[in-house]
Amino acid sequence: MQNRRDVYHLVPSLEKHYCFSSGVRAGDYVFIGGLTACDADGNELFADDPALQMKNIYEQMQQVLTHFGGTAADIVSEVVYYNVTKDEYNNELFPHRQAFYAGVDAPSVAGMEVVGFTSDAIRVEVTAIAYLPD
Repeated sequence: MQNRRDVYHLVPSLEKHYCFSSGVRAGDYVFIGGLTACDADGNELFADDPALQMKNIYEQMQQVLTHFGGTAADIVSEVVYYNVTKDEYNNELFPHRQAFYAGVDAPSVAGMEVVGFTSDAIRVEVTAIAYLPD
């Protein structure tokens, strides 16, 4: 197996500014991180609707996975950071996660309630690791 590293950017200007990549393949693993709801120019979306932020994040995650030839079934670990109440998370955000992993064995996951993010408009952020062996 060759040792390879491949980088994928969803929003290059935003990622360059904040020094991160939406997806990084290192060997058999794809690290997906820092996904928040934003448009192609890096503008934050749905400041008043955390559920739509969650939906947008999983749409972005699918874009990253598709770039590397993966699907939701390839995610092995995930962390969901949120700044909403438990009821909002369980009733409004969680259904988008359920939809993303419908029909596959879901990954290990941790959920973390956080005090805040780099912007008051951000209410949810997700990181994940996918396993995509050659």
